[in-house]
Order: sequence, then C-alpha cells, then structure tokens
Amino acid sequence: MDTMMYLFDCTMDPGDLALTQAHQAMQIHKFCTVDNCLVRRRARQILVDKGQMVLGPRADPRPRA
Repeated sequence: MDTMMYLFDCTMDPGDLALTQAHQAMQIHKFCTVDNCLVRRRARQILVDKGQMVLGPRADPRPRA
C-alpha cells in the first residue's frame, strides 16, 4: 500500500519514510505529540537520525509509556 496513505492515521506506524515524507508527516501531525502519534514519532526519529532535527536537552528521545 502507498506510504502516503499511512501518513494521515496516527495509530499506524508508516515504516520507513523518505526525508521529504518525514517532513510532510511532521507538518500533517504538527498538533500531535510523539507520545500518542506513531506517525510523528517515526518522522521525528528519521529526521533526528538523518541530522535534520536536533532534540533539545530536555527532550526525551523515547516516547512515554
């Protein structure tokens, strides 16, 4: 299935995203948190891994359980 379809559902992990898709996902889910949105969580991790985003010192890279 097309990855773009998964970018709109907070409950589904979209899997690997291209850099542009990760940026799009962050915009689509800008009102979500990484604690409750699998898409934003995945997109943030990709952007951090690729050096496109740097987390602040207070940011916990792991979502809260």
